[in-house]
Amino acid sequence: MVDIKGVISLPWQQHRHYGPYDRPFPSMSQPECIGVCSIDASRNFVDDASGASYLAARPWPSLPIDLNAGIENVIRKPADFAAKDLEFDLLYIRQHKDELLRPKKSDPGSLELAADFVTLRGILRKIMCLQYEWNGDFLIKATLLNGTVYMAKEDTPEQRLINENATTAQLDMCSWGFKFEQYLTSVQPQGKPVTNVPVNEAEEFMGMFRTNLEGLRLLYGAEMDCVDSQEPVDFKDPKVLRSLKFVELKTSSNTKNPKQMRNFDRYKSANWWSQSFLVNIKTIFAGLRDAKGQVTEIKEFDVRLLARNKPWNPSAITWFLEQFLRNLRALLIAINDPFAVVQVTFREKRAYYEILRGSEHQILPDWYRNIFKTK
Repeated sequence: MVDIKGVISLPWQQHRHYGPYDRPFPSMSQPECIGVCSIDASRNFVDDASGASYLAARPWPSLPIDLNAGIENVIRKPADFAAKDLEFDLLYIRQHKDELLRPKKSDPGSLELAADFVTLRGILRKIMCLQYEWNGDFLIKATLLNGTVYMAKEDTPEQRLINENATTAQLDMCSWGFKFEQYLTSVQPQGKPVTNVPVNEAEEFMGMFRTNLEGLRLLYGAEMDCVDSQEPVDFKDPKVLRSLKFVELKTSSNTKNPKQMRNFDRYKSANWWSQSFLVNIKTIFAGLRDAKGQVTEIKEFDVRLLARNKPWNPSAITWFLEQFLRNLRALLIAINDPFAVVQVTFREKRAYYEILRGSEHQILPDWYRNIFKTK
């Protein structure tokens, strides 16, 4: 019998900033891109690479770059955009079910997915860094279907309140990252950026990745900024997908006061490293900007060097993720109910769980459950 409420045990104190940590890095296969899809301007799933972008030809636009250019015409994501993120994973799986699903040995009348977890890169990244972050709650929901755990993010009441009361200045600052991407990308290899059209934040290009972490098979979607290639990419060719060179684009403050430098070393660098590591990205280009949205420098970061001489530890980060996934899966297996949803709230160095039942809590739609039935 599993308690309706409880705490998931996690190694919160395994490592502290600047402390020693000598546990070897866990066994993990190189994250592999197995396919791509796009999210159009209306937030509809499109099973192709129509949303793909390429790193623009150099020289890039001259500095400074004005990230406020055309901001009055920006098309923002809908407020509830995160609620559909897992659904895009599910739509991809449905579209490629012949490749991804197989008959379940213990039940000839159903299918199973060759994955222990299905989720989003952003969720994995957030969990990896939680042991070093004290502020802010984080909430996910998870359910187990035919041997696979599905995880979706949900805003806490506090986060919803913050989002609802965001000022124009705060929204504009969020838009700066999208505008920077527009300045450094092109729809064609070695093409020139088109920056005189409104930025549509609803559009995405998504890669589906898989990896094996200490025996746990992970399948997750990730929004990808661009591909570095001098030739057009055949995104339907599995061999090409495995060798793609994705690049991450960021904006960050160019102010180098001690507080901001400490914040980068302690938190931002860990997030950048985790986000890129999970999709095998080696290079980040960051537009260093002032408080008015003027990029005065474009700096290249080697992801492999981001973890050097930092107060956090990449091995500890990855072991923390492994421990959470393993304990969550064990909890769901013990519950043994395909319609039970476990809500996990990370707060003040604890992972509180609650078992929820009822249609209003489901994260898997009926149409998705139905594709696993062969009769």
